[in-house]
Amino acid sequence: MNDMRYQNHLSLENFNEKTQTKISASTVSIFGLGGLGSVCSLYLSNAGIGTLNLVDYDSVDETNLPRQIIYKPNQVGMNKAVAAKTTLLEFNPKTKLNDYNQRLIGKDLQMLINKSTIVIDATDNLASRLQINAACHTEKCLHIVGTAIRYDGQVMTFDHTDKSNACLQCLYQNNDENIEDCEGAGVLSTVAGVVGLLMANSAIKAIIGIKHQNEMLAIDCKHNDFRNIRLQKSLKCSICS
Repeated sequence: MNDMRYQNHLSLENFNEKTQTKISASTVSIFGLGGLGSVCSLYLSNAGIGTLNLVDYDSVDETNLPRQIIYKPNQVGMNKAVAAKTTLLEFNPKTKLNDYNQRLIGKDLQMLINKSTIVIDATDNLASRLQINAACHTEKCLHIVGTAIRYDGQVMTFDHTDKSNACLQCLYQNNDENIEDCEGAGVLSTVAGVVGLLMANSAIKAIIGIKHQNEMLAIDCKHNDFRNIRLQKSLKCSICS
């Protein structure tokens, strides 16, 4: 690969053309193209990810614009996956972009995850996150989850190839009632940006072999506090135990 676009990558220690080729050969599926997924997709596309699968059945709303930075006012009303593809092509035409403007469940969900190097879960509800988690575990896929609410965020990385690792359902179950969403509780636009950027960073590190799986990065943007928390596997988990 001889592309001046990625020269600053190639200047990094232990980073060469072979490393950048790993990035360009990767397929990343992003579920949810809201505040987290839109930022994440922009950085992954610009970093040279070869294929991005963009999954979102929602439409762009005017209230999305402060934090979902890849959308423009003239895209209000468009499907987010379709609008994201249009914008990302302008930033890096070499990235292959596939848009899925419907909810993927069952075999359709599994098939897309099976084709993915990494799955990014930027959805905004627990039921969807747990479905994606179960499919990632079945397909033994690397899986990154992000959340953002008020001034706080989380980035979790799960390696489903290692049976000793935790999965998302070790932490949360469908009947958890204390999980808020940002629509009801609010979220500062910059917090969504920080979390989306860190999700992209986690994905790129995993692709090039810098491993930080089975941990949670907890972010308090109000007090500038960042903490790494080791995720504990639950022996009662119905997915991974």
